[in-house]
Amino acid sequence: MNEKVDMEKIKERVRRKMHEEFGLMPRIKIFAFGGGAGRIAEYIARKKLAGVKIIGVNADARVMNLELDKRMHIGKDVLGFHRDTNGEPKVAEYIVDRHKAWIIEEAMDADAIVILAAPGGGMGSGGSVEAMRILKNRTDKPVMAIFLLPFSVEREQRARAMKVIETVKNENLGSVVVFDSDDMLNTPDLPIFRGYQKIYENIVSVITRLTAFTKRVLEEKFDELYLSDIDEIVAREYRKIVEEEAVFS
Repeated sequence: MNEKVDMEKIKERVRRKMHEEFGLMPRIKIFAFGGGAGRIAEYIARKKLAGVKIIGVNADARVMNLELDKRMHIGKDVLGFHRDTNGEPKVAEYIVDRHKAWIIEEAMDADAIVILAAPGGGMGSGGSVEAMRILKNRTDKPVMAIFLLPFSVEREQRARAMKVIETVKNENLGSVVVFDSDDMLNTPDLPIFRGYQKIYENIVSVITRLTAFTKRVLEEKFDELYLSDIDEIVAREYRKIVEEEAVFS
């Protein structure tokens, strides 16, 4: 028996068992701002990604109909009888700022945060940006924005969305991943619903990769804190484990 090889195998077994015992599953929270993001969020929710919690946020009461982990209908005290922000980013910024305590509270137990939006309207533009400002100023959580741009023919909404991306980058509010609705037009005869489905799948892929990366970071930090003396741990358990292997071999 090659003791050096066996020791490395045992070390890895100890790591895996301790990772399992401590439940090192990353906690990813997705805040979906606005109606467009709500549709994407429901698609993601149906994938039941491990460690991912999705929260729908909107000034429109229809957010409460979304099948997500949590739904927040905000701004009722500001808008009165108005149904939503009427596409006004500044109104959405003000509403989100009034709810910053709730956003901070929701973020505190997350390992990473995703701001999901289809900017162009009020909450998807002003709301998402203001939330990123709050998270940057009041937490130390890594934040990723995933934005879906409107079609180019939607000129006013498109210009507003581009300004959102520029603001996030200029203010260094977090990393940004952008998907473009115009990409659907590059495939002739592609039905719109299929085009959206393809984009949604790509968004799911980004979140899956973020979860895997966050898990690796957690494991590395755990190893530094708890497994710095792994050689000593293995030395104590090595003979016992080897004997068990011998019995079952």
